[in-house]
Amino acid sequence: MDEFLEKIEKHRGEFYRFVLRNVWDSGVSEDVFSQAVLAAYENRHKYTPGTNFRAWMFRILMNKCFVANRETARASEPLDSPGAAKAAVAQPEARITALDDPAAVLEECGDEVFLAFRVLSTAQRTCMLLRGVEKFSYQEIAEIMEIPVGTVMTHLARGRKKLRQELTDYAKETGIIREFPRLRQREEPAKENEGKGI
Repeated sequence: MDEFLEKIEKHRGEFYRFVLRNVWDSGVSEDVFSQAVLAAYENRHKYTPGTNFRAWMFRILMNKCFVANRETARASEPLDSPGAAKAAVAQPEARITALDDPAAVLEECGDEVFLAFRVLSTAQRTCMLLRGVEKFSYQEIAEIMEIPVGTVMTHLARGRKKLRQELTDYAKETGIIREFPRLRQREEPAKENEGKGI
């Protein structure tokens, strides 16, 4: 087997998961993955041996996902609101503790998490997945996406904030987080001499 194809085969699972999580229509994920592998193979002469193959391949995958999402947006009407879509989602399956197996949590995440990721911009979602799932550094993400490191950090911060907003109610309902009773501010005792003119 060709050395180039061996590298693709070695990382096939993570490449496919990336495509599956980034395309809006999961029905086209296999086609997008195949197109990306074909594009990479046809342009293998552009890859510099000794450099980060995964980063080079993720750039191609990301670009193919952008194209597929643009085509999906043209072909379908967007949801009226993310809230309406959330209401139609069934209850989540049994939870897996994130600390025990973070990869399994991502594989088994419910529709709520999937829908929350759909609220993110494509750039935010891509940064979040490259950082959280694929464990790339900020610098590597910047190189893959061809954007400054500061922009990567901004996308990550805004993406995390949106996910927090989208998933807070879900996390409370499922017991992932719990609400603590609100503390009341102490009332200061009235000063005895106040108002007596002394």
